[in-house]
Amino acid sequence: MTDYLFTSTLISLCILLTVKGLKNAPARLNFYLLMIALACWFVPWQYLSQLSFFEGAERYTFNVAKIVPDIKVLIPEDLQTTTPNTLLSKQSIWDFVPSLNNIFIILLISGCGLFLLRMGLYVKLIKTLYINSKPSPELKHIKNQYPIRLTTHTEPAFATGLIKPVIWLESSMVNREELNSVIQHEATHLQQGDIYWTWIICFTESVFWWNPICLKLTSLAREQLELSCDELCMEKLKDKYQLDLASLLLKKQNVTSKNNFFTPPLLNIAHSKSFNIQRIKMLNKEKTMKSKYLVMVAAAMSFSALAAAQIVDGNTGSKQQSSKTSQVPVKSEAYNQQLAQLLKSAAGAKSDNPELLNQAAQGIQQWHLNRDKLTGFEEAEIKLQSFRLLNHIYSKLEQYEDILSAYEKWYEPGSNPPYFLKNSLATAYIQLGRYELAVVELEDLSKQLEGKLHVGSADNLALAYIYLADYDKALKTLEQVDAKDDVYGNILKYYVYDKQNNRKKMNEIKSKIPDVFAVTPALLPQTGIPDSQLLRML
Repeated sequence: MTDYLFTSTLISLCILLTVKGLKNAPARLNFYLLMIALACWFVPWQYLSQLSFFEGAERYTFNVAKIVPDIKVLIPEDLQTTTPNTLLSKQSIWDFVPSLNNIFIILLISGCGLFLLRMGLYVKLIKTLYINSKPSPELKHIKNQYPIRLTTHTEPAFATGLIKPVIWLESSMVNREELNSVIQHEATHLQQGDIYWTWIICFTESVFWWNPICLKLTSLAREQLELSCDELCMEKLKDKYQLDLASLLLKKQNVTSKNNFFTPPLLNIAHSKSFNIQRIKMLNKEKTMKSKYLVMVAAAMSFSALAAAQIVDGNTGSKQQSSKTSQVPVKSEAYNQQLAQLLKSAAGAKSDNPELLNQAAQGIQQWHLNRDKLTGFEEAEIKLQSFRLLNHIYSKLEQYEDILSAYEKWYEPGSNPPYFLKNSLATAYIQLGRYELAVVELEDLSKQLEGKLHVGSADNLALAYIYLADYDKALKTLEQVDAKDDVYGNILKYYVYDKQNNRKKMNEIKSKIPDVFAVTPALLPQTGIPDSQLLRML
């Protein structure tokens, strides 16, 4: 999300500066630049790194990810793959990042609702206008391809209609000397397709109602539409249009309209006093396309392209950097010494002999009591790796009380243990028949992960619910994770369906589980032995 906001903001600011420098250029050119800036807010820049087009673009980019520290690089690669969403509780900043995505989605949804509201107001306005208006046969002498209707609306003139365009005139305009210029102005809007652009601007303005940069861009885009229309009318009607425009816009109106954010988008001729004065002044300047304008536009687009390309390095570059960091982490001499002592103390951990396993467990316990504390992440890692190895040994020995006791020694109150170790506690509680405590641990883990349990954790929680005979919660838990090939989870589902006497569901899932479990009455699988990375080093 940081990449998206930073990239879109950078492109928008670049184009805003360019438009300011092109104030004497044709207004249509500025309008298209502003629309490009608005379009960039609809581009998911954070996902562009997946395109092959951006491969090898690091030399043209800088790493946006450096702006927000990536604390995931502190976690070894093996822990990231097994428990990608679990961090020490001190790292709560990272857990907050996904909530930014949720806030962004809520804002977008509310913006779409706002756009629908404005559409509804537009339809209501058109119906009201037709009811309170009449055709203008007295204006048939004016050469114009669009129908004209007289209304009591407060604006002097405006145009509507995506399919059936109509020019609406305030009744008193029929007797005004500026009538021809006003009609020419609205007709030019329709001929240029400005009504379609206006709706695009309205949609963007509604969706990004919370974004001050987008609101500034849409305001400027509307102004450039008016200026471009004035330029074309000036070419057709010459000085008469300028005089008529000045007479119309600077004359004090008896009734002034009050536009607000919810007003439907209309192509109207009345705007703020300051902008109207700007419009009249701009007509005195000759607007021609000069080579320097094209150079400025090319420079702006090039810089914007580079700004967009930086997202690649923000994703792929940071991944490569973190990958290199995690492949060969720099450890202190004290850490390496403690790791060597730990492996020596746990020499019999890979054995199936109970005596050797008990010696390994006692060796790890003794090592933990006698070692000196390390600093920073090294301390967290050595504690985690040693506890996981001890958990493996005690699970093989079926000494689950010892797992709970070791956890209390390794992680004293206030020591902020890793969230995912709750799985180890829950498994021990299940084996000891303390199913309620297992549920407490795993439900707490689910809260820490914002309800996004991994497959193994969900299976564990469902198993605890099954032992408590709460089959509805067990099934709900299993269905919350996307695990089509989770054989263990399917076995649990089969067991639940059997308990609920749902033969239809049992038959549907029967082919997805081993034959030994596809029986009636259903059987529960045994819990496996937890793995440890250090086993590969013994």
